[in-house]
Amino acid sequence: MRTKALLCAAALVASAAISMAQSNVYSLNIVGYANVAAPVGFSFQSNPLDAGVTNGANEVIPNTGQWDGCEIHEWTGTSYKVSVFDSVTSDTTTGFTDRNFAPIQPPLLTSGKGYLFNNQLAAATITYVGNVRVGTNTLTFPVSSHVYAVGSPLPLAGGISSTLGLINTAGAIDGAEVQTAVLNAAGQVTGFRVSVFDSTQTSGFSDRNFNQVTEPQIAIGQGFFLNSQAASAVTWKQVLLNQ
Repeated sequence: MRTKALLCAAALVASAAISMAQSNVYSLNIVGYANVAAPVGFSFQSNPLDAGVTNGANEVIPNTGQWDGCEIHEWTGTSYKVSVFDSVTSDTTTGFTDRNFAPIQPPLLTSGKGYLFNNQLAAATITYVGNVRVGTNTLTFPVSSHVYAVGSPLPLAGGISSTLGLINTAGAIDGAEVQTAVLNAAGQVTGFRVSVFDSTQTSGFSDRNFNQVTEPQIAIGQGFFLNSQAASAVTWKQVLLNQ
């Protein structure tokens, strides 16, 4: 997965790190883009930028035919809702159908949402273009045994806690799980790796057998599952200062 940005990446990371230390002052928009690999088959993605009016898939991933037949799978908590790219105006004016070719509205690829992209064509690259979500980005996952498909609201790559800011303060979210996709040589999803928040471990994470594992690493534009098994609500806050 290769990522580029129109803004200086070092400055972005530095600003995010400073802001996570408490600043909430921001001003001008930061425009950028990220190239995210879309191998044949499934990849787990998340829109790392703010695009268009609604962040609809028609705005986030414009399609003039090159994605026809490809699919976006949105996790509903119990199953997947499938939206098929379709640029043929005789089929739909929205750019999407269900698998029965009935027109549907474009799926919303909003801040912090993860989704599976099913590429039915040749391996390609999705270029996400838009504004960096400056200010405070807060995602809250209620207390429950529930799995959420998520992604970083900011275009950052690195450790889920150390860089992306999903922090287990005083063990408050011990037991919650980060489930990241396992990829084959072609970049396709073949399974999931489970990392459990565990404040008793030096790394901050263990597997389900309580063995220490390394901190999960997340790429820009990468989605993953968050299994909210913690004793309290899981809150993920990112704050980016733009002066």
